[in-house]
Amino acid sequence: RNSSAASDVYKRQQRTSLEEVREAEKLGVHFVTNAVVGSEGLQFSDIREQHDAVFIATGLGSTNRLNIPGEDLLGVIDALTFIERVKSREWHSVPLGRSIAVIGAGNTAIDAVTQAKRMGAENVMLIYRRTENEAPAYDYEKELAKKDGIRFYWQTTPLEIIGNANVEAMRCKAADGFVFDIACDQVIKAIGQVKTGSFFTDVCGVAVDKKGRVAVNEIMQTSDPKIFAGGDCVNGGGEAVEAAQMGKIAAQGIHLSLTGETVSFAGAI
Repeated sequence: RNSSAASDVYKRQQRTSLEEVREAEKLGVHFVTNAVVGSEGLQFSDIREQHDAVFIATGLGSTNRLNIPGEDLLGVIDALTFIERVKSREWHSVPLGRSIAVIGAGNTAIDAVTQAKRMGAENVMLIYRRTENEAPAYDYEKELAKKDGIRFYWQTTPLEIIGNANVEAMRCKAADGFVFDIACDQVIKAIGQVKTGSFFTDVCGVAVDKKGRVAVNEIMQTSDPKIFAGGDCVNGGGEAVEAAQMGKIAAQGIHLSLTGETVSFAGAI
């Protein structure tokens, strides 16, 4: 019912993003897209060798697994893939069920439930194993979801996704131990992402902490003085504004390491 309005919002967002890219290009930034570091012809060692400094901002990896029966049934998708398809505005490619269960309660989960509802899903539910007060999503995001008619199942733990080839229901357990089934034909996982520690240690050759996050100093410099890092790969998953701030600090650090000159950029600490 609100797909047209949502489309207009995405178009404005995309225009803004592309305008920022063009501004960066005017400064002389060269963009290489559709490239996988570590693949044939694009090794991290070559990137490091060919540049005076490298900044890693790869974020996190794939969505965590639920590790419950039925997780691999058709109709189970991770929230990042779902949202990526939505933001592409190629509506025919967006997998959309009639009755959708979204697992998780962060901002990504809220984004998934609201987009699914606005795209036309008849029944959208959010399932979270803790209380509403413990949900990490912003309060105003939760309020928006409530206004969109999303049904919330708090203190509810998924036990099994039921179906033959396709999703037909999800078996859950309430806080009091009561086990019940939720009818649905699609399950969207929004339960956080895997930290790709092996990529940082084995491919990039930098140290990570006990939680698999890239270890950096006060100027975002890693154990390799030539390599800097910031964003989710350093903090384990934070806000976009925090990642942007890390980028500014890293820019200062890179400038310092290359020139010995200390600079202060507007808006940076």
